[in-house]
Amino acid sequence: MARILFLLFIAVLIYALFRGFFRARVKKDTPADQLPKAEDMVQCARCGVNMPRSEAREVEGKLVCLNNPQCKH
Repeated sequence: MARILFLLFIAVLIYALFRGFFRARVKKDTPADQLPKAEDMVQCARCGVNMPRSEAREVEGKLVCLNNPQCKH
């Protein structure tokens, strides 16, 4: 019984070491300056849908949907 518990302990220890190693490796491979930047969210003045600023256009000083066929005109 002691031998099984010892082997189980060794297996868990090896798993934890490999998991930590690969987790640290992933963080090194993706620097923060290469991650996609978050975009401002705006609300359509007509229908109230929230969307990224790049998907909105300004009409009469208000932001509205650019390509939403369900937006109230």
